[in-house]
Amino acid sequence: MNPAEHPSFQAVLSTVRGQVQNYLDKSDEVISEVARTAPAGVSERMTKLIARKGKKIRSTILSLIATSGNEPADESRIAHACAGIELLHLASLVHDDIIDETTMRRGERTAHVEWGNKVAVLIGDYILSQAMRCVINEKSRDIPLMLSTAANSLIVGEILELDNAGDMNLSLVKYNSIIEGKTAALVEASAKIGAVIAGFDADRVEACGKLGAHFGLAFQIIDDLLDYGIGATNLDKAKFTDISNGLVTLPLIYFFESVSAEDKASLQDLLKRAAEPGVPEEICKRLEEAKAFEKAKETAMQHIADAMEIADSLPMTEHTHSLKTFLYSMAERGN
Repeated sequence: MNPAEHPSFQAVLSTVRGQVQNYLDKSDEVISEVARTAPAGVSERMTKLIARKGKKIRSTILSLIATSGNEPADESRIAHACAGIELLHLASLVHDDIIDETTMRRGERTAHVEWGNKVAVLIGDYILSQAMRCVINEKSRDIPLMLSTAANSLIVGEILELDNAGDMNLSLVKYNSIIEGKTAALVEASAKIGAVIAGFDADRVEACGKLGAHFGLAFQIIDDLLDYGIGATNLDKAKFTDISNGLVTLPLIYFFESVSAEDKASLQDLLKRAAEPGVPEEICKRLEEAKAFEKAKETAMQHIADAMEIADSLPMTEHTHSLKTFLYSMAERGN
């Protein structure tokens, strides 16, 4: 399939999200109630954060898979599971923005810019705790465990990334470990939770988890490329954030693998001066010439292909077909 011959990621996301919109709306109601009933000083801030609507990619995947089984879809179970996923994601964004010193998110000032680091950390902690409460009454005890495991992976992945920030010799293996934790784990949990709600057997639940993991890995690699402005349109965060924070992402790893020691040392010198005007653009030029961006995109496409292969093994329903279309469209994500 040629991505250029198919609708854009945003168009596909809008369509498939519309197919499960009732579940997402119910999830929003659950989240709004969490914010409304939060203590004073937390409620107002949380309400402001949840008003900044995200793409709901993870809860859309959860809902598509949850409604692909033979069992009638349970609206309440799906809504509460989606709420847990979305709140966990929101908590991670609040904390990530503090760590990365990001000033804008979804077109608004980030929590730590708005209220200071101390309050932002605590707001993130509160949201994280409420994410777990969303599934506390879930009849399958696997689902709270899956959400908790994803939270653990997010934290460990972030710590691993920080521990390796600035390491210009970061290996591909370690890079994969980082993004498996900080990005893929939550998509994996979304897919597995959807599979449990759909009534799938244990093998199919695990397969759906792998589908989600491949999607998450591809998503992060595309995100790495977007940070360089590759394929970017209307980004809701600043470009070159990874470079400025000393993070070595997949394009850099591929560059360092393919060039001479002299060229590697030259780029490392540029990376140290990444804050200077014109330097990020020069870095991009060198990566482009070394086909590092092209190779990273190929890797993302392979993860998408692996996810598609698993999707082909699921029961063929309207929502499964939508899931496959959604998976493929992500290759051309522009923000």
